[in-house]
Amino acid sequence: MAWIRIKDVMAGMHEAIRDDKMRKELMFEWLNILLALVSFFMTVVNVFTKEYILMVSTFIFSVACIINAVLIKRGTRVKRVTYTIFVVETLALLAFFLISGIPNGFSALWMCLIPSFSLLIFGRKSGTRYSIVTFFMLLFFFWLPFGRKMLWYQYTDEFMLRFPFLFVACYLLALFIEVIRAQTQKQLLESERKYYYLYRHDALTGLYNRYGFNAVVDADYKNPGPGKVGMMILDIDDFKHINDRYGHNNGDIVLRGIAQIIRRSFCEKTYYCRWGGEEFTVYLHCEHDYKEAAERLRRYVEEAEFRSGELVMKVTVSVGLCISNSMENVNVAMLVNKADQCLYMAKARGKNCVMSTEIP
Repeated sequence: MAWIRIKDVMAGMHEAIRDDKMRKELMFEWLNILLALVSFFMTVVNVFTKEYILMVSTFIFSVACIINAVLIKRGTRVKRVTYTIFVVETLALLAFFLISGIPNGFSALWMCLIPSFSLLIFGRKSGTRYSIVTFFMLLFFFWLPFGRKMLWYQYTDEFMLRFPFLFVACYLLALFIEVIRAQTQKQLLESERKYYYLYRHDALTGLYNRYGFNAVVDADYKNPGPGKVGMMILDIDDFKHINDRYGHNNGDIVLRGIAQIIRRSFCEKTYYCRWGGEEFTVYLHCEHDYKEAAERLRRYVEEAEFRSGELVMKVTVSVGLCISNSMENVNVAMLVNKADQCLYMAKARGKNCVMSTEIP
C-alpha cells in the first residue's frame, strides 16, 4: 500500500483516539460539575433535615468534585492523579453512606449509579474494575459478619441479601448500553475516516485529489525547508483515443496503472495528485534530481504495458516541470503555472517528452 495512504489511515486512527480521550475527559469534567451541584443541593437539604453528619460529607464531596473539574484541564500526570483521587473520594463517600445508612438507609441506593458512569467515563476495563471493587465493598458490609458489625444503620436481612444482586443487574445493564455505544461510535469513526479519505483522494487511482494535494503542499510551505522544490504536471498523450477505441473501463485501467508507476518512481517526501481527467501532478521537495526523475517517469510509462485480459495497451506522457532553487522565491500557484506552460511546450514539441524551466 502506498505510504500516503498508510499515513492518512494512521492520522485518522490517532485523531479518533485523541477525540475519544477528549470526550472522556469532557464527560469526566461535566460529571464532576453535576456531582458538585447535586452534592451541594443535598447539603442544603441536609441542613433543613438536620442531618449534620451527612451535610458535612456531601459538602466536602461537592468541593472535591469542583477541584476535580479544575484539575482535569491540567497536564497528563495531573489528570491521572485526578482520576485516582476521584475513585478514592467516591468509594469513601459510598462506604460512609453504607455504614451510616443516613437517612433511613436511602443513601446506599446511590451505589447503583456506579456502573453506569464508571463504564462511560473510564471505559469497560477500568469501569469494570471500579464496579467490582464497589461490589466487594457491598459484600463485605452486607454479607460478612465483621462488616455487618461496622454498620450504624440496621438494614433488613432481605435488603442486605438482595441489594448486591440489584447492583450486578445495574452493572450488566450499563455494560450492555456501553457495548452498544462503543460499537456505534466505532462504526461512526470508521465512516468518518472513510469519507475523510475519499474527501482528500481520487476514488479511481488512490492519489490525492486537488483538495488533498493542496492541503499537503500548503502544509509543506508553512514549514519551509532548504533545498529545491519542483512541480511536475504530466498528461497522457492522446488519451481520448484510448477511451474511444478500448472503452472507458480500459481507460481506467491505464489511469490506475500510471498512478502505480508514479508511486513507485519517487520517495516518501513526494506528493502525487490526479489533477483531473488524464492529468497528474507531482510535488517534489526532496533529494531527487528533478529533471532525471521526470525523464525516468516518462520512460517508465513508455515502457509499461497495461493489460485487460488479452488486450495490451501502451501509452506515452508529456511532462512539464518547474524547478525553484528556494521555497522563498516562489509560491505554489507560480510552480503550477510554470509547469503547465512547460507541458504545453512538450505537447507542441511532439509529445512523449519532458520540458522544464528553472526559477533562480
